[in-house]
Amino acid sequence: MKLTRLLVTLGLVHDATRSVPAREEEVAPVPTQVLSLEELRVQEAHDRARGEAADLGLDKTWEEIYREHGLGDPPGGICLEELDRQVQGLSEEEARLVVLGILQEKGAPVREVLLDGQRRDEALDAHEQVLEQQVAARRSALEQRVAELTREARTLQLRSADLQAALEAWKKRKREEEDLMELLGGMLVRLHEQAPTAEPAGPGKPSPER
Repeated sequence: MKLTRLLVTLGLVHDATRSVPAREEEVAPVPTQVLSLEELRVQEAHDRARGEAADLGLDKTWEEIYREHGLGDPPGGICLEELDRQVQGLSEEEARLVVLGILQEKGAPVREVLLDGQRRDEALDAHEQVLEQQVAARRSALEQRVAELTREARTLQLRSADLQAALEAWKKRKREEEDLMELLGGMLVRLHEQAPTAEPAGPGKPSPER
């Protein structure tokens, strides 16, 4: 570029960059929607986490968990959760009377209801234990992946730094080459300016010796 600027200054070459560009047809702007990449990444991470949670069974209903453990409908169609809702806000004596009345109405023995509640509690505990094991295994795999990506990121950072260093070295060599070209170009220009101008031979003017 240095030699080019020198030749343009001397008028020996034409600066193409100063030419007037042809007028281009105006293009109607296309409407675009600005999206945040960070928001998209966060949303994608949440979606994947929800998908993994569903795969592990974290979104199963209580009924689904009970069925998986061989539990059908509770005795008389009454479960402890329903009884608890019925006695909300009542005193202990009022709650006892309400529960007894519901059990008698449904024909559900107290002992069977209590045993059914115990089995359901054990089913939830067993499901929780399975979930803990599965989540721990999945988290271990994810943390291992994080470690791998961290090592890969370090490698990529080193490659990036090496590429930048190579570019800077090339630019340095380019500047040296341009300096040399500028030096040689200046010498050639001075020789060109100092060279005698040849004039045609005429009467009274000796022809150049051969």
